Amino acid sequence: MAGRTETPAPMPRPRSGRSGSRPAFPEPFGGAPEAASRRNIGNDPSYLRPSRLPPRPPRTRRLEVILTGGGLFLLLTVVWSWWAQGGSSRLAPATPVPTPPPAVTVAAMGPPAVPTATPKPPIEFSFARFESDPAIVTGAPSAGVPNISGEAGIIVDVTQREVLYAKQPHKQMLIASTTKIMTAMVALDHAPIDRVFVVPPEATRIDPDNTVMGLATGEQLSLEELLYGLMLNSGNDAAEAIAYGVGGGGAAGRARFIGWMNEKAATLQLRNTRFANPSGLDDPAHYSSPYDLAVMGTALLGYPDLRTIVRTPRKIIESSKVPGRVHGWFGPVNLNSLLTSYRGAIGLKPGYTEDAGYTLVAAAERDGRTVVSVTLNSRRHFSDCAQLMDFGFRRASQLAASG
Repeated sequence: MAGRTETPAPMPRPRSGRSGSRPAFPEPFGGAPEAASRRNIGNDPSYLRPSRLPPRPPRTRRLEVILTGGGLFLLLTVVWSWWAQGGSSRLAPATPVPTPPPAVTVAAMGPPAVPTATPKPPIEFSFARFESDPAIVTGAPSAGVPNISGEAGIIVDVTQREVLYAKQPHKQMLIASTTKIMTAMVALDHAPIDRVFVVPPEATRIDPDNTVMGLATGEQLSLEELLYGLMLNSGNDAAEAIAYGVGGGGAAGRARFIGWMNEKAATLQLRNTRFANPSGLDDPAHYSSPYDLAVMGTALLGYPDLRTIVRTPRKIIESSKVPGRVHGWFGPVNLNSLLTSYRGAIGLKPGYTEDAGYTLVAAAERDGRTVVSVTLNSRRHFSDCAQLMDFGFRRASQLAASG
């Protein structure tokens, strides 16, 4: 959950750069006195041709000529044989010197490279068969449509890409911590899941009424560990640590990450969505709609790592004193109670703020069919989504039977 309505503390000014002087490196080897002395010796004719050597006998000189000629012939023969066999290409390659792996950079060192993603067709849900049934459109009890407490909601058949029921599906509303669905996807779009980040102080300056993972400044956790804290117990501190770290550090990095969230919203063709922060705190410039959240939930199910995370009831993260991975113990518990109370539930994300009310994006699978439900500004968000998914599975079966 995103926590109570709070005005986020002003973000710190971006750092102008890293402090400290460049390290002093030793002078390169070579050109040392030893090499200089060799050059001096080589230029001394008296050293190479001593003036007091005795004259050589003529026979010795002839023998030296013969031996020298024979040696030269043998050398030419070896060179010719080597050249005929392919020259240097036949030589055994030198054993490469292993290059040590680069040190893991846990502190942001500027804007990270943006990976090039393979374009995918947009996720779209058809309203055609929903709108063709007036009883379902109006929510008539005779049609079996649930009377949800949420101000707006939707149930979609992910398998068939169609809307099964909708209540104000395109209304722009506050969405609380369901925001973190987008935060998680953008994080994995821009960083590997095993990258380690240092928790910045800004991520720990969270209002005590907010839900948190419990991070401390300077702890070093992998993106995967932060994602568990983000998606299970809805840690706003995890959301901020991810935004600062993946974005490249500082206030500029956080702003960059939020920009990526809005870019992905545009890529997914979310026409009623805008993000102003990574956690879902109330902000007039931060909103989405039931339909857009259904698209986001469906998109998240396409990330295998996130699909595993959101259906995990509890995760134990043992404390570590390994250099570069120092952090405390964490035991995030999934706040989505449907995981243990609804047959076929596969997770996703609940949320709450005073202004947004209770919000939930939920998903379930039965008999090879996947549905995603959304309720916003609800009083009974888990009950709403359970009823929506019950109706969704029944309606999908009816439509399949009717062709």
